[in-house]
Amino acid sequence: MPSNIDTRLTNLPLLFDTLNLDALPSDVQQQIAAIDACLPQTQCGLCEHPDGCLPYATAIVVEGEPYNKCVPGGQPVTDAIHHILNLNHEQPLMAADSQWPIDPVTERPTEVRAIIREDDCIGCTKCIPACPVDAIVGTGKHMHTIFTDLCTGCELCIAPCPVDCIDLVPIHREPTEEARTQEQDNLRQRYHTHLNRVTKQLAASSNTKPVVSMVEAKLNNVASQALDISEQQAKDTIAAAKLRSKIKKLEKQLSIRANAKKESELAALKIELAQL
Repeated sequence: MPSNIDTRLTNLPLLFDTLNLDALPSDVQQQIAAIDACLPQTQCGLCEHPDGCLPYATAIVVEGEPYNKCVPGGQPVTDAIHHILNLNHEQPLMAADSQWPIDPVTERPTEVRAIIREDDCIGCTKCIPACPVDAIVGTGKHMHTIFTDLCTGCELCIAPCPVDCIDLVPIHREPTEEARTQEQDNLRQRYHTHLNRVTKQLAASSNTKPVVSMVEAKLNNVASQALDISEQQAKDTIAAAKLRSKIKKLEKQLSIRANAKKESELAALKIELAQL
């Protein structure tokens, strides 16, 4: 168990305040911290917790949510959580299916990394805020780059890209347990840094019109273009972009496993988008 398990739930980003971890008994906090420590920290949302690995760990312990929903962790992570929950008298659950084949060495789904096709990138910057670990750099109207050493393969940058210029490339790795733990700690810290930075940005603009200021910020990156856009047009444009992102994410989740509730939600979102 990682040495920092006792301090893992302290000094967390504001996003996690709603988990009310401080109010939980010590032994419950210990279990949550231990499960979070074994999760891969890809923050991919495939476990149906788009706000990250920690909320999923909390749901497993506090709400009894199935512990086999970590897609990138595969069977090794499912088995590890089974042990942390002290369920050794029960047969471990089978890990959630992945669209990627299982690596015979790691017994996890094959890892992937995102790359941007330079010739097709239009520099729209939509993929940058989608990355939970800030692995994408670039400015408006210029080609973006993904640092593959930092990419978690979460696929969250795929949906926002309006020109579908991001590809996923399978890779093969055999990291030691020590190397994997260190990598997960680094990714977790980068995610928390990302959340803290976004929180400060939102606080700085809290006394302005958020939709308009958001559009103006994007327009400032495109100095070569002169656009006449009304406030309502801005709201509609952003609303449509958010709907498309939700639709693509749901379609990705449904491609992995069927879910009647999500199918109904997807149909409703498509109707809402068509009405804009």
